Amino acid sequence: MIFMLRSLIDAEAGSIEMFRLLLMAMTLLSASGGAFARPHPAHPGRTQRAQAHAPSEGGALGAAVRDLCGRDIALLGEADHGDGRTVAFKAALVRMLVTRCGYNAVFFEANHYDFLEFADRLRSGQAVSPDLIASAVGGLWRFDREFQPLLPFLFDRARAGRLVLGGLDDQVGSLGSFYGNDEMPSALAANLADSRNALCRRLLDRRTHGADGTHAEPERSETLRCLAAIAEAVRGRRDADRATRAAQLSMIASLQRLITRDRWATPGDMTRYSEERDRSMYLNFLSLVSQLPPHRRIIVWAANAHIARDATPSGQYADTPNMGAFVREAYGGRAFSLGFTALGGTHYWTPREPSRPIAPAAAGSLEALALARSRADAVYLDRERLAALGEVPGSLFQHRPASARWSRVVDAVVVFRAEEPAQHEGDPRSAGASAIPSP
Repeated sequence: MIFMLRSLIDAEAGSIEMFRLLLMAMTLLSASGGAFARPHPAHPGRTQRAQAHAPSEGGALGAAVRDLCGRDIALLGEADHGDGRTVAFKAALVRMLVTRCGYNAVFFEANHYDFLEFADRLRSGQAVSPDLIASAVGGLWRFDREFQPLLPFLFDRARAGRLVLGGLDDQVGSLGSFYGNDEMPSALAANLADSRNALCRRLLDRRTHGADGTHAEPERSETLRCLAAIAEAVRGRRDADRATRAAQLSMIASLQRLITRDRWATPGDMTRYSEERDRSMYLNFLSLVSQLPPHRRIIVWAANAHIARDATPSGQYADTPNMGAFVREAYGGRAFSLGFTALGGTHYWTPREPSRPIAPAAAGSLEALALARSRADAVYLDRERLAALGEVPGSLFQHRPASARWSRVVDAVVVFRAEEPAQHEGDPRSAGASAIPSP
């Protein structure tokens, strides 16, 4: 179980941080039952409270829109998952990029499989709802009050065929997954008509739910053989439409990379696992892009370490580039990486510790220099201003200081004077939370 979702084994995490994230995994990922299937429905009071903290159109937000409006790929980061002001800023920015700049796809650092199933249900005319998007987004953002008002916006445009939604993460077992946790193993194994059907369904189900031994031999190789057989069967099918076949093959390829990578899933050193996860996210990105119509303009919502042009200052990615580096190599200046950081404040940590202080940035740091002559709550540093700073400390990777020439890391940075923790609503992991009804 502990090696299942995304940032619970995030690429930017160090070995000490890993234990915190792995503890979070025990509550984030184990629940595939109905009690954790969706958040409370949207409520006007919640929406108003979230909008009260939304950034204004001027200042940093306006500058970000101006820089991103002419690009094809907008990569939006965050220093750490749980940064409430960053989430509110990004939610407002996504709305503006879609409505004003013509962006027509949003891909999240989230469940690849559930988003593909959501698209299939849309395509086939099945019943869909914003709750399915929340489920696909998963525990990283679905419970954030700052994020929740974005769900109906995304849903309305997706249902109208004006916006494509996708997930990039290959990991399985995410909290409340409406498809990947229970339905996907059976749906994929059903492509096998022979005796392997039951065996492969059982192996995939065990891996999804993190049963003991699934990361080790011989079960890991048995599961990979099953996936190879399923892929061969899907390619040979003539009764499935092209889009459904492409979606299943994308799921299978994603699972194959995940299970192959399991050999490096060791709590003491997750470096190789994390680096290969970024490569897999990029391959899922390419798979999703291949199904988009021409003139696509894509927003990617993920952590700074994944969207950066060069994330090596994070202490990771010495051997394999991060996802943002792959995107930059493919798209050049048509892709734009926007990072986020803060001078200080607090951020969300775990359900049992929902607020933890961020160490104040030192004098002479990127954050301190950005805000030194400003009274604003948020400042936008474009690439020219970043380059003028030279090599300075900055805390773009999990709010930990690292020295870099930041104009080589990202194209621009939003610096908040004080970060705030994301406010969770409807989170079953939080103390006193009521149960969440299943869809």
